[in-house]
Amino acid sequence: MLKEHLDRHGLSYREHFGNNWSLTVKALKSAFYTFGHGLTPKISGMRASELHNEIWVEGRKASLQDLNHRLENGLYANKQDALNDYQAYAAVYNEEPLMIEFANYIESHYSES
Repeated sequence: MLKEHLDRHGLSYREHFGNNWSLTVKALKSAFYTFGHGLTPKISGMRASELHNEIWVEGRKASLQDLNHRLENGLYANKQDALNDYQAYAAVYNEEPLMIEFANYIESHYSES
């Protein structure tokens, strides 16, 4: 199972571990900044948000590399299989559905004025 997982990423165990270790370190730093900012505003909450964003960006990049590796190396049975995998990844990174409610709130806010 581990070999199959690594093959689908196109990574060695060391590369896979390194990628995940890097994300873990950033996540821990972000958590400490978030916690620290809760204790005192002297600790930057903005830095926590920047680290969250860096993790998100790295995750997107890794996901695209995974999808490309699978496509280029014939790891999909067919086009629909590839599209299903893409759609699963795209759903994780699609923020607009989460934000659309706020756009509606802006509309209602200004329509009441």
